[in-house]
Amino acid sequence: MQRIRFFDIAKGIAILAVILGHSAIETNLFAPHRTAQIVLSICFSFHMPLFFILSGYFMHPERRFRWAKEAKQLLLTYVVTALCVLVGVTCMATLDHESRAIALRQWGMAAIYGSGDISNLTLWRVDLRIGAIWFLLALFWARLLLHCLARLPYTPVWVVLCFAVGYVSSRYVLLPWSIQAGMCAVAFLYLGYLAKKYDVLGMVKRFPYIWAVAFVIWVVDIVLFGGMSMAVNNYGSRPVLAVIGSIAGTLCVVGISQLIDRVPALGSALSSIGQASLAILCVHLIEDDVLPWQLYLGVLRMALPQVPLVLLSFIVRLPIDLIGAAVLYHVPVINEWFYPQLAKKKLDKARS
Repeated sequence: MQRIRFFDIAKGIAILAVILGHSAIETNLFAPHRTAQIVLSICFSFHMPLFFILSGYFMHPERRFRWAKEAKQLLLTYVVTALCVLVGVTCMATLDHESRAIALRQWGMAAIYGSGDISNLTLWRVDLRIGAIWFLLALFWARLLLHCLARLPYTPVWVVLCFAVGYVSSRYVLLPWSIQAGMCAVAFLYLGYLAKKYDVLGMVKRFPYIWAVAFVIWVVDIVLFGGMSMAVNNYGSRPVLAVIGSIAGTLCVVGISQLIDRVPALGSALSSIGQASLAILCVHLIEDDVLPWQLYLGVLRMALPQVPLVLLSFIVRLPIDLIGAAVLYHVPVINEWFYPQLAKKKLDKARS
């Protein structure tokens, strides 16, 4: 099947929003600023929902669940990335003359628990969070659950119930391995699946005013942003608006991506970034966990005080993530885990 380039462009925009959003979190912790808060509102209003919705768009839940493929693409990439974090924090502890044993214990526990954020609701004490690769665990559970629910009568009812159980239970206890995040993510996967089944993009093309409605909803969500972290099922002070706004934001970004697709150079660049989004996410997680960004932000602020700090952080981080993802592309065996299209090409070549 031919790749649809504007979907890759949308994923490219979303992964850039992930890096920019995390840069805003760090700069806001270092020195709270309105610019960082605006960036947070925009990025977190859509980036993770977009990844789940687009994943659902290309799902076939009526088929058998492909355990080996899903495990390689999601679970093994999680393990490899977590091991790189453990090596990195050990090296940093050595350079800073700190305890390697403590660093390994704390980060090892974070990797085992698999939570995207720190919480006091964990089953046992977990001092740190593994960070952005919670997405890999949650996506695995969400895909598995949707395959199961699609075989039941009244699938929409089960999907809503799954979301509700994940959302409500996470108010009382945060289970390991991002299970509850995956339970809530099922709803976004299912929306993506339904969007393809009922040709939502075709409908929007026939009724263009839907773009305007979606844009207004997205802007309202950004302006009234009350927080959203799918990692721990925190949909902020306005959960209904957060969910609806994220869906509207996803639709808008897909529409923007269709426009960008007409610009050859920009479209090609963002499409390439989108195809490498899994690798970029994992490399970004490693540098986000390992490097002492609070220290580096002080240096950046002194060097270029006139430039917004969130922009400086993004400009410094992005080349690290892109170069790291490019290196991963050339590592035998595991490059097929981080770049599923390579595995597909290898399979197509073997069949031919």
